[in-house]
Amino acid sequence: KFEVTILGCGSATPTLRRNATAQYVNVRERYFLIDCAEGTQLQLRRYKARTQRINAVFISHLHGDHYAAWNQ
Repeated sequence: KFEVTILGCGSATPTLRRNATAQYVNVRERYFLIDCAEGTQLQLRRYKARTQRINAVFISHLHGDHYAAWNQ
């Protein structure tokens, strides 16, 4: 099983209908989060993705908003 859920694709210009970039990936029931910019936690709730099941978070580039929420 391989599934990708696009949580945001707004890059540097998110809008009310398009959040900043983030993807939730399911590979054989192992879950990965690629980037986690502003609004990602709300999108995870919207798609009923359980944050407890995330096995790893991958950061493609460093901005404070991509990792600060997960370090609290």
